[in-house]
Amino acid sequence: MKAYELIGKKLQKAREEAGMSQEELAKKLGYTQASLSNYELGKRRLYLSDLKRISHILSKPITYFLEDSDVDQPTNNDLNSILKEQFLRDILFEARDLKPAQRKSVLDYIQWQKSKAKGSKK
Repeated sequence: MKAYELIGKKLQKAREEAGMSQEELAKKLGYTQASLSNYELGKRRLYLSDLKRISHILSKPITYFLEDSDVDQPTNNDLNSILKEQFLRDILFEARDLKPAQRKSVLDYIQWQKSKAKGSKK
């Protein structure tokens, strides 16, 4: 995957996490919705100055868009095995109606539970 395609995917993810539509973000940036879509799809390259503005609007550090973090992403096989578990499907089903900030709170709680469990095994 080319760097600008990865940046585009991260841009889309950050926008969705912020609860913004393409139209809303495009308006704040002075872009058309079609232009923003092309950036998200990796069809157009962003200037660094634009990426700085986007990172400010979406409350993400600019490094979020520039670092290659795909290594930590689960594979399709991982996701398929996870979705076979009823409790995990239930969690995803219930979480889909939450706002991004609420989803983040749920994720933080799960991560806290995991760290707590690791601490008690020592």
